[in-house]
Amino acid sequence: MTSHGKVLGNAFAQFLGRAMTAVTSFVVVKLVTSIGAEFYGNYVTAYEFLAFFGIIADAGLFAIAVREMSKNREKSEFVLGNIFSLRLILIATVVLIAGISAQFVSNYAPEVRTGIWITALSMALTIVAGTLSSVLQARMKIQKFASSLVAGKMLLAVLIFFVIRNFDFFETPAGGFFALLWAGVISNVLFSCLVAFFVSRQIRIRLLWHWDFLKKTLKDSLPYGLALILQTLYLRLDIVLISILLGASAVGIYGVPTRILESFLVLGVFFGQAMLPKIAENEKNPEKINQSLAWGAEKLLIFALPIVISIFAFSTDIVRILSSDEFLSSPGFFGSDSVLKILIFTIFFAFFNQLFTFTLVAKNRQKYLLLVNGIALAINAILNLLFLEKFGLIAAVFSTIGCEIVVFALLLREIGKHFQPKFDRKNIAVILFANLVILGEIFATPLRDNFWIAAAVCSLTYFGILFPFRKRFFGN
Repeated sequence: MTSHGKVLGNAFAQFLGRAMTAVTSFVVVKLVTSIGAEFYGNYVTAYEFLAFFGIIADAGLFAIAVREMSKNREKSEFVLGNIFSLRLILIATVVLIAGISAQFVSNYAPEVRTGIWITALSMALTIVAGTLSSVLQARMKIQKFASSLVAGKMLLAVLIFFVIRNFDFFETPAGGFFALLWAGVISNVLFSCLVAFFVSRQIRIRLLWHWDFLKKTLKDSLPYGLALILQTLYLRLDIVLISILLGASAVGIYGVPTRILESFLVLGVFFGQAMLPKIAENEKNPEKINQSLAWGAEKLLIFALPIVISIFAFSTDIVRILSSDEFLSSPGFFGSDSVLKILIFTIFFAFFNQLFTFTLVAKNRQKYLLLVNGIALAINAILNLLFLEKFGLIAAVFSTIGCEIVVFALLLREIGKHFQPKFDRKNIAVILFANLVILGEIFATPLRDNFWIAAAVCSLTYFGILFPFRKRFFGN
């Protein structure tokens, strides 16, 4: 298999895994939203509050670990052992800080403040699994990680179904709420154990502490770690501010479309991670990196554009399928479907932002990422603080889109300074033509009135157009 074929195979394995986990995640959304917008808002808040703290525990170490293992496979055990030791210390520290901090947010319901201690355990287990998976990522065996993630998510869906089905068993709604959060912990135990098993078949898992290596690693990872913290803040700040300024019901309404988007956005993260080993090993060969960037950008276009078109066209149907009519827009009410219809445009920019980000990590340009994400955070914070209370959820939507566009422009500018990828105009034309065809099918035919038939017909049309050109897109 060619080097690009390995990258594509790695990314495709992650895509399939993520597609399956997305289905189970949507099932979870459907089940939990059945209790009501306020309850679902509390559920989302308990997890979203910890997103920022989870990135602190990451500290940029995952990407640095993958980069170093890709450069020197023989050092994998040494690299993992040291980074795993450091990560465990960070996890313990962050769990304590997160749990204590939540107790001082007076606007949160008591069950949310208590529940954050439970979701902190889920976060810790997820970070452990992510740390170990750096070995699988560097060795292009990420399908093992993807299968572990699928197993964990499937167990989560089963447990949540059981809790919701027997919700009357719990004496209070708070009891059911805590049961749902413990379901997340149990599913992540399975997830992390499976990842540990697969990694142990590659290298020995042990804790090491080589201070000179850790000092150098921290020096490399700190700018990227801070950049990730800022990125998480500008991506998650809207949810946190909505929970404080607008309340749990608003979080519930905003949480449905953001959960849908996250299921797609992570595909861009996975693709960027799949590209990182390839770019890192060719750091001294700009021509090969240029080829990889052009190749990667084409693949992102193939998937980003139809996702944007289809979700924009059928946002109401999708929200209704995954939640209930309580979450839909009505006169004077900006519902989840309206949020999704606008927010979906972030997919295009976010996909490319991940490719650019991991390319710059391979180029050791973490400090620039720190600057970019700092600017985005400042813009998002200012816009939300100025307009969120006055205009409601629509302010959060447009501030998020604006931030992604700013980040895209700044990263593209930096990529242009170091690389000159050459795109195949014929390939780009084929991709654009295929998307124009499905755009016409949706908006100029009766397909617009039936989501399921449109999904089937447009998928056949889209990939039918691309199929004759498959060797041009995937043969190299």
